[in-house]
Amino acid sequence: MKPSKPFFRSVIDLGLRDVGVRSDPRRLARHFGTAFVPLVALHVVSVAVMCAVLRQTGADTLVIVAFALVSTALVVGVALRTVKRSPGVVVKVTAEGTNQATWLLIAPFVLLALAGLVGWDPRVLPAVVLSLLTAMLLWRARGGLPEVLRALRPLLAADEPVLGDGIGVVRGVRRPRDAFRLVVATDRRLLVATSTRSTHPFLLVDVPYRRVSRFGIEWKHLGRVGELSLTVAGADGAPSETHVIGSMAPANLMSVAQALQSHGVPADDPVAVSHAEDAWEEAQRSAWEEVEPRGKPGERLIDRAAMGTRAFDRGLWLLLALSAAAIYVDPYGMGVDTLLVVSALCVVCGYVARTRSSLAYIVPLNLLVSPVFFFADAGDVISLMIALSAGATIGLWAGAALRRARDRQADAPGESPAPRAARGSLRYALSGLGLVRISGVMLAVVLALVATAAAAGFELTSLRLAVDEVIGKQLPVDGRSNLTGNAASLTYTPDSGLRELVTDEDWGAGPNDGARWELRSSFTEGYNVVSLAHYVFEPRLDDPKSVADFLADKDGEHARDAGYPVSHTDRVVDGRQGYVWNHYNSRGYWVYAAWFPHPVHSVRVECVARGEVRRFKRLCAEAMKSLEFH
Repeated sequence: MKPSKPFFRSVIDLGLRDVGVRSDPRRLARHFGTAFVPLVALHVVSVAVMCAVLRQTGADTLVIVAFALVSTALVVGVALRTVKRSPGVVVKVTAEGTNQATWLLIAPFVLLALAGLVGWDPRVLPAVVLSLLTAMLLWRARGGLPEVLRALRPLLAADEPVLGDGIGVVRGVRRPRDAFRLVVATDRRLLVATSTRSTHPFLLVDVPYRRVSRFGIEWKHLGRVGELSLTVAGADGAPSETHVIGSMAPANLMSVAQALQSHGVPADDPVAVSHAEDAWEEAQRSAWEEVEPRGKPGERLIDRAAMGTRAFDRGLWLLLALSAAAIYVDPYGMGVDTLLVVSALCVVCGYVARTRSSLAYIVPLNLLVSPVFFFADAGDVISLMIALSAGATIGLWAGAALRRARDRQADAPGESPAPRAARGSLRYALSGLGLVRISGVMLAVVLALVATAAAAGFELTSLRLAVDEVIGKQLPVDGRSNLTGNAASLTYTPDSGLRELVTDEDWGAGPNDGARWELRSSFTEGYNVVSLAHYVFEPRLDDPKSVADFLADKDGEHARDAGYPVSHTDRVVDGRQGYVWNHYNSRGYWVYAAWFPHPVHSVRVECVARGEVRRFKRLCAEAMKSLEFH
């Protein structure tokens, strides 16, 4: 593929001339930092969607591979688009020893090796070794180019300015030292040098411009590199020599081509050179000159002025109210549907906020999720926060972009910041900026508590269990169950450290009214329980179809909990037909559930354990063996 325009996003500064442009590290950091957020969000959302599709459909390997390829292509496409629009970079390589090009080459291999070491797996050992070996070879070769520049400098006169320069390689040469070329165009001659360690003479070409009969340029690899061809007349009637030097940075190649053309050397394709010059001038304006970000002039990604408007406050209040309703309807069952609902709400609230600074809403949104740390595994909650943040980022970004596009079409003026309330006042605390600050501090405290508890080996879910022990109806550990209503009973062997609780549901509160008796370990041992529960289902389970639907629903429920397909087995206890699910879930808990459907009095025995699995497996076996229905 040969594009009509070269890709100008980098210049190699060899210290021989003023390249005319400068790198802006802050602008580079801002560009890639801004692009990093939607890139990670896209990746996380694509993985979440893939997992949801696989879990719901049980897709085969072909579908998994196809989805992985599509999602990877999307992420790579966004990354390439980000690089294509990035600010220009000047890479310095000087005779004094500076060689930034080597660091750019080494960095990917070092990062790959570190990633392999962090996620240690013997299968990636060859890749780690190869990456480290490549990085070492590049490190050893870092002084080669500065050495060539030091050898060239004495050959240039003090009043001989350099107009263009570049480095490249020639094809078909085995040894890298022999393939290397340094091209320098001064105000009076053209020089082509090779490595000081090459078997060839150091200066391969040192001729005035009148002996260069022609030159040509060509762009390779989607315009990322260029190829320069030179035809040099031989001395004293010797035949002409053609030098083809490839893998040159397009900006450096253009500097050499402009120097040749300005001294009367004809080009093979003058139109191509003219088009490349226009593209270079355009790139100098777009890649190296500071431009205002799209949207309102002067608006930054997180702009305090934009966060001080009434629209920003209204957007945050609306998001917190609606998201709290969506999240707390079923905090135990938050899944892809909840994430999609919150993402859709973020589109609306980003539109209401009228600014990209609404991305700060992610902080209080994660604070809404933080109470789940006391009900679920910390790793699952953090994964949920990451997925929620990714979806919210896309939604808020899209909503703000839609509003800015509408305002630009209508030529609507931006909203002026509201008068700042006094610090410490209720108005200040309830403002959007105040809520973001307060929620940020609270979220940091919660995350620090989670990290501290994890380091100490203590699960925050144990605090909820402690509260249940305090406020629940405790019974003596007497070896028999005390289920309200006496629909069923069981016995067990009393032991130290066990707790009996009755947690009756409120009759008349819903379709699953009933009662629950529990045998637990101490909250300090985590969640380990044997429970006997009684349910009254509406519509009633009084025909084969309703029972089949009930079992299919439970199969799906346990499959979602386990992370893989789970089906039930049949078991008859005390003359009643039952259905059993026995598996480990994705959080490492052993789960045993035995349902005994009945038109009125459905009974369930459930056993869950992680900290004392062996003990509660024994208690569960005793419970099932002694289970009786009344």
